[in-house]
Amino acid sequence: MKRHTGQQILLLTASITPLDGINKLTYTDPGQRLRDYQRALEHYLALLRPNERVVFCENTGYDLGSLENIAERMNVRERVEFVSFEGNDFPPHYGRGYGEFGIIDHAMNHSRFIREAADDTVIWKITGRYIVANLHDVTDTRPRKASLYCNFRDFPRKGWMDLFLMAWTPATYRTYLAGVSPKLIENRDGQFISSELLMRNHLVERGFAGPYRFRRTPRLVGVRGADGTPYHNREGRRKYQVRRLLAVFAPWVWI
Repeated sequence: MKRHTGQQILLLTASITPLDGINKLTYTDPGQRLRDYQRALEHYLALLRPNERVVFCENTGYDLGSLENIAERMNVRERVEFVSFEGNDFPPHYGRGYGEFGIIDHAMNHSRFIREAADDTVIWKITGRYIVANLHDVTDTRPRKASLYCNFRDFPRKGWMDLFLMAWTPATYRTYLAGVSPKLIENRDGQFISSELLMRNHLVERGFAGPYRFRRTPRLVGVRGADGTPYHNREGRRKYQVRRLLAVFAPWVWI
């Protein structure tokens, strides 16, 4: 049995050269996306605590040398693992969720950091282009018994689940998430259903009993893949403040 260490791994998912024709994805320029990944990686490495390591996993076989250079420059190279593989071998109509959880499966099965992790290691999956500016506010307030920690929302769309940030332990991943990609196919028989809706349905069907909400609202910085709109523009900042206040004063409103 592995010893318990209280460690955390930040799993940053990446797809620098995405498939053509992915549903609701217009932000596709590899140069722009690489710069986003570079900025985000630098942000997370600057926050890195002694009990944390980083796994950066990319599914288009892109040369990750510029990202490795960032870790070298910041003197944390031994605490960052880079995993690159060819994983864009699926029909584009399957969608982003299918592709991203394929990246997650690959990382969970091939990352040395993750395979050697203790049973209580918490793996925080972050969509790697995005900066969660208050990441440690979110991680530090995770209930200690929450071996799967995620955020459900019912407004403005009922049955939603945020996928840009969630956490699990190795055992909980095997119970709820391993091999989930086929259930996240977004376009079946000409009907589009977002992977955020499909994942929430999957967890409910598997008997996930919560917690269903983050105790702290993530403050997101980055550009939406769907339309290139910044999350941190004026409207995005307003939404963050509304969600933050409602989480404190009206936590039953899942917005």
